[in-house]
Amino acid sequence: MFDRLKSKFILINMMLLTVVFLAIFGTIYIMTSTNINREINMTLDNLIKNGNINKPKIKEFDKTSNELIKANHKPIPNSDSIVVEVDNTGNILKKFQSFGVDIDDAILKNAINTTLNTESSSGTITIDSTNYSYLKYTSEFGRKIAFVDRSHYEYLMAELLKNFLLIGSISLIALFVISVYLTNKTIAPIKETFEKQKEFIANASHELKTPLTIIKTNTSLILSNPQDTVENQSKWINYINAQADRMSTLINEMLSLAKLDIAENKLTLTPINISKIMNNMILMFDAVLYENEIDLESNIQNDVLINGDQESIKKLFSIIMDNAVKHTNPGGKITVSMFIEKSKVRIIIKNTGEGIAPEHLEKIFERFYRVDSSRDRKTGGYGLGLSIATSIVKQHKGKIYAESEINKSTSFIIELPQ
Repeated sequence: MFDRLKSKFILINMMLLTVVFLAIFGTIYIMTSTNINREINMTLDNLIKNGNINKPKIKEFDKTSNELIKANHKPIPNSDSIVVEVDNTGNILKKFQSFGVDIDDAILKNAINTTLNTESSSGTITIDSTNYSYLKYTSEFGRKIAFVDRSHYEYLMAELLKNFLLIGSISLIALFVISVYLTNKTIAPIKETFEKQKEFIANASHELKTPLTIIKTNTSLILSNPQDTVENQSKWINYINAQADRMSTLINEMLSLAKLDIAENKLTLTPINISKIMNNMILMFDAVLYENEIDLESNIQNDVLINGDQESIKKLFSIIMDNAVKHTNPGGKITVSMFIEKSKVRIIIKNTGEGIAPEHLEKIFERFYRVDSSRDRKTGGYGLGLSIATSIVKQHKGKIYAESEINKSTSFIIELPQ
């Protein structure tokens, strides 16, 4: 699916770039052609009005001198011009031609007759294998025809077209490579999100399937003994109730993630005293810490204010603390610190215990990811808590990450803008 999407994106992109290139180069080509034609027409008009050629000219060439000139000088294509005055029968009365032009009178006369027989007063004609633009003018004194060599213009336009094709081809190849690179880079996060979504659905289905199977099994056991009392079957009923609670917890966590993911459900941030929130939340964990024989050390800076959502910050702290309690070794210690550092509020929750291997440190924030699946099932975890914590931190424009030493301790660091 993504390969097909990538191909379509590149194809559309290259088609648009090709159209843009054609439009730009085509416009330049047409404008250049129009300007040069205008210059030729102005030259022809000037030749007709002046009656002669302003550039060095030769009225009559003898064969020897003309060959000498051609041997030592290359004629400038765009300077080659001819002006002739003819009578009504087409006979040449006067002829002016630019330096270096050598056209036989018979060939020139045929060209003059051709132009006289055309209805248009201007156009193009081939004289001695060279294309010329011409302009004819009729007055009571006779007819005058001006010719200007077009070979320089045609050479210029051919070179311009060749350069356009070369530059355009190289540019399109380069843009194709860039387009492929950018397309891959653009689609990569979309593909990753899609794969994570598929994985999320698969994991959620699996997590829901297990308690549903247990509920169904225990229900079947209860129904197989319809005459038995509730007291005698309380064991199966308690199993059903426990699995229903697990499902409820999982669904609530998935709903929390879904709400945090929706752009429309952005949190409304207001000034809150994060110091008071953390101190109050620590009190809520006193009983749990006491039951698990865990020591707590807190170092919380007083009256620190941030822009945040109070309920979300409570949930964030609760998730990290609950995670620390579950993974602290018996008789271990949890340290909670909060202070301002470089315009950021830095929260560190550190617990002693087995620690987390380096290859797991970044992955633990992914949905349904477990370092030890069997251990998390015993503690009732689904691998969603840290994902929810990450989403909350992101909505507060902050950062969360973990540091750990194997068999020593694990620290969760949260950085929030002050």
